[in-house]
Amino acid sequence: MPLLRDFRARMALESGPYVGQGLVDVRAWNGSDTTKLVCLMYPVQSGLPQDDLYVDRPIYRPNAVKDYDHHRYVQAYDPVTGTLTVDLEWELPPFPPDVGSTYGFLEGFTYGDWEIPPGYTYGDLEGVGADGPGEVFEILGPFDVPTMHRLINDGLRKCWLTVDIPAQPTQGATYHDLTTSLPWLQDPDHIRQVGYLAAGEDRNTTDPFLRIVRGQVVRDGGRLYLDTGTRSFNDTDVLYLRCYKQAYFHCAPNGGQFGDQEGLAAEDDSCPVDAEYCAAAALLIGWSRYGHLLELNANQRLLRDQATTLQWFNDQARKHFTAVQPTLTFNKQRVWGPPKRS
Repeated sequence: MPLLRDFRARMALESGPYVGQGLVDVRAWNGSDTTKLVCLMYPVQSGLPQDDLYVDRPIYRPNAVKDYDHHRYVQAYDPVTGTLTVDLEWELPPFPPDVGSTYGFLEGFTYGDWEIPPGYTYGDLEGVGADGPGEVFEILGPFDVPTMHRLINDGLRKCWLTVDIPAQPTQGATYHDLTTSLPWLQDPDHIRQVGYLAAGEDRNTTDPFLRIVRGQVVRDGGRLYLDTGTRSFNDTDVLYLRCYKQAYFHCAPNGGQFGDQEGLAAEDDSCPVDAEYCAAAALLIGWSRYGHLLELNANQRLLRDQATTLQWFNDQARKHFTAVQPTLTFNKQRVWGPPKRS
């Protein structure tokens, strides 16, 4: 499933010139220090007269040990030497200093960084190797990373998923409080189907929605209740509710389950929504908030104006949500007319 860094890369690709993962992985090289980052890799190093290409652009170090070192802006750029001078000095450099590396600096790397063929030597750890393992970095625009992450999380509120949620019914009752099992539910119409499994039945082998439960969702103040009419359940039964859920409320930390957290915060947090769907939603919000920036700096071929962005989002919504909507079967039991709904 896409991670936060995947959503950021997809949005960055659509919102303007971008250097980083998903396009080309770039690392800091020997010669970098607390005031500048040197990268002798394409497209940072170039013989073209493009001194202003990255100036005033956000530069992001996702693996920086110190939180203070994550975010900077490019103050000056020398394409011939591949040198990016930042607006504020870093506490720790993006490349091991020649005088030796402390454990604190090495925390910015994973074990896999040292296994890249043909393998690094002790000299590389001290920063003296010409191809030593510098940190990965990204050059963004026009949004910095905190702004992008805020837009991504707000965009996830516009992206909808269809999910199956288990809930424990109240023994012998026909009125069931949904606050505990569906605290994020806002609209009663977002519950599309209700079914149940009896004691001993396995969700992997039995479809609970073959047992159609009729009823309605009732709002009582700030709480929502499942009203199943005359139908009650045993305390060994498990209700299953197929409903619409905003992707923002269906995120997961690394190693966790979807729905464990709201929104994405860490680089390896994930959400089961298509990255392009989320990017379209995030940029639609970004256009509304920062239209004066996008008008000048956005990729005009992809995002010509707000109407184009809206059309892109609508296309993604049709593909990932509208086209796969479940049939509505959760409705009130009829007391007259045909006993079965078509």
